Amino acid sequence: MTMEGLRTAWALLWESDPDRIRAWIVGFGVWAPLASTALQTASSLIPVLPGFVLAIANAMIYGAVLGGALTFSSALLAAVCCFGLARSLGRPGVERIVSTESLVRVDAFMERRGMLAVFLGRLIPFINPDIVSYAAGVTAVRWGPFLVAMSAGSLPATVFYSVVGAAASERSGAVVLMVMLAALVPLGILWLFRHRIPWLSRR
Repeated sequence: MTMEGLRTAWALLWESDPDRIRAWIVGFGVWAPLASTALQTASSLIPVLPGFVLAIANAMIYGAVLGGALTFSSALLAAVCCFGLARSLGRPGVERIVSTESLVRVDAFMERRGMLAVFLGRLIPFINPDIVSYAAGVTAVRWGPFLVAMSAGSLPATVFYSVVGAAASERSGAVVLMVMLAALVPLGILWLFRHRIPWLSRR
């Protein structure tokens, strides 16, 4: 992937148009899965872009099952890269990639909820999961629990985006709206945790 191609992909992600991203990925022919994975990893290492549109585009190209598998494996690879990079760079290095303010907010959330924060970070669209991966990498969280929580949180979102993306075709705008509305469910769960409902907030 050339720098020009990467800049084009970056612009498409900013536009958050799954249909145009699909066309860009398909343009790589047999290398399309690698192009999608590379873009997912790159957008995670520099966590400023929306990632769910890639999941939708993958499903639009390959269907719910194969597209979902590509999205899930790409998300796993990206999370491993973020977590491992944070372990290598340490907090000062991570703060060069992620704003200190964002990192502090995630730190506070992780301190209260532990590995639940990693799970919710993958589940809720309005929490950037890549920042959560970076934050987890500069804590005492071990590789095993991180991967389990990350995988568990990624699965429901991957299934949802893949089903929606497979049925999207010519309705990209409606897809984005459905994603935003669906986010209300995990946000409701988070609200219950924050208000310490006894039977739900128990660790």
